[in-house]
Parts: sequence; structure tokens; C-alpha cells
Amino acid sequence: MTKLYVRLQMLRNEAGATAVEYGLMIALIAAVIIAAVTLLGGNLNGIFEDVAGSVPAGGGTA
Repeated sequence: MTKLYVRLQMLRNEAGATAVEYGLMIALIAAVIIAAVTLLGGNLNGIFEDVAGSVPAGGGTA
């Protein structure tokens, strides 16, 4: 009975460690996304403005 209890405890500990690892990975990915958007946001805005300026105005017939 003690061996079964020890095995169950090990499985619980591994599941908890896995959840913590997934949480850390999600936090790291979120930090990278936030940093990328912060650093590249101004450049992307300029690119979209250039593209919008080069597209002719609508209103004609096709």
C-alpha cells in the first residue's frame, strides 16, 4: 500500500511541475509578443499608412 501511495504522490508532483512549466512558457511567449508589438508597432503603422496612401480612392465603376 505504501508503494502505491508513493507512486501516486510522484504522479501528482509531476503533474504540478508540468502545469508550472506550461505557465512559464505561456508567460514567456506573451512577453515576447508584447515586446515585438511594442518595438515594431510604429514601423507597421508607417507601412500601413504608405500602402493606404498608394491605393487610389474608390468610387468608380468596375
